Amino acid sequence: MLAGGYAQPKSFTHAVKIFKQIDMEYKRTAFSDKAYGYDPATCMRKLYLVEDPSQEVVFTRIVPENLIAQDLACYKEDLCTGMLGESYHGKRCCRKIDKTYKAYERDMFNLMSLEKGSRYPSVQPPLHYRGNIARVFLYMTQAYKLKLSKNQYEKYEKWDKEDKVDEKECKLYQTIYKIQGRENPWIKSSCEILTSKSSKSSQE
Repeated sequence: MLAGGYAQPKSFTHAVKIFKQIDMEYKRTAFSDKAYGYDPATCMRKLYLVEDPSQEVVFTRIVPENLIAQDLACYKEDLCTGMLGESYHGKRCCRKIDKTYKAYERDMFNLMSLEKGSRYPSVQPPLHYRGNIARVFLYMTQAYKLKLSKNQYEKYEKWDKEDKVDEKECKLYQTIYKIQGRENPWIKSSCEILTSKSSKSSQE
């Protein structure tokens, strides 16, 4: 089914492919805010920094897989059976039988571009991207029952206030929402305020 001119993502790889297309207008890495380009010889599969073509850029998840999968039975127990009768678990099994994992894996709100080899999530994101990270974690907590400690939740609420939603984040959100049909309340409400302020300014 097409939504907003794009098919709904069917897998993580498919979600990344679509995200590359809707991010085409910006093409800047999340943490370092550096311009990146596409290698035409690879049909947009390979990305690189404009200032250093030897440095590859990749799309990765904001909320790591282990935080979602740690409470899923399919990730820990042999609930799936292969063609030869062997039992197995892990992402392959969850991808096959678990609706929560399937939705998480292809959720485009959970994507960002980074230089390959980045140490995220072991390093704190820069100020200009902390709000983006926070709004995804808060959304994931609600949408996928992600378990955050009180300190973690308060940290992301603080980041949300420190780094406000900007026009780029709103445009990406609106496009992704049209494709997925799922709202991120933390971005939506802020975008509505931003739009209202912009409208008032233009009328003055």
